[in-house]
Amino acid sequence: MKKLLTILIIASTLIGCGIFNKSYKSEIDGVYIPKNLDDAIAELDKDFPDSLKTAIRKMTEDDFSARYHMGTGIWMRNNWNLWAGSRLSRYFNKMEIYHPDDMSGIILDSFHRTLMDQPIELEEQVAYYKLYWVVVKKPEKENYPNGEKDLEFNSGIYYDRPDEKPAIVHIQTNSSNDDVWLFDYYLGWKQVNQTQIDELSDNQNNRFEILKRIYSE
Repeated sequence: MKKLLTILIIASTLIGCGIFNKSYKSEIDGVYIPKNLDDAIAELDKDFPDSLKTAIRKMTEDDFSARYHMGTGIWMRNNWNLWAGSRLSRYFNKMEIYHPDDMSGIILDSFHRTLMDQPIELEEQVAYYKLYWVVVKKPEKENYPNGEKDLEFNSGIYYDRPDEKPAIVHIQTNSSNDDVWLFDYYLGWKQVNQTQIDELSDNQNNRFEILKRIYSE
């Protein structure tokens, strides 16, 4: 009985450590699961024919990632079990990257950079995605301006910054008049009118400059 109990305890410990866990397998449903980023890049390099890699080298990084986010990206997210806690997703989790879209984005960008003989700069990529989730988070009540308590933020506008950091301005959606609160991670709070909101919405290419002007007024 003591021997059986010991075996059960050891098995339970191994399961808890992931030894028997499907998420740590090198292969799931007949598909090899890369163990890290370099391994993932190597798998893509094997799967992509030379003619396609030549075509990819003619694309910008943004164009490549946008085109392949759905096709190859979906395949990676599903078949490499990034949604289900595979060993590759655990590799990214250790870097505090938790969303499968972010994982596949890093893999695609890194693959393109490898084809272009450019540095992968993994730390910078990870920092970008970690900052993204901070920036897109809705403002919390304890940080509302001027004692406001009942603001709602169910809308936002993304924009490009010169430093290429992720950026979104959050827009109050429950205002009872023409005055609306904005919240931007970098710029803070600003109360504006609907005309200024429309200007931001209608001018996608220079939103950063419009925002700077609005916040300075």
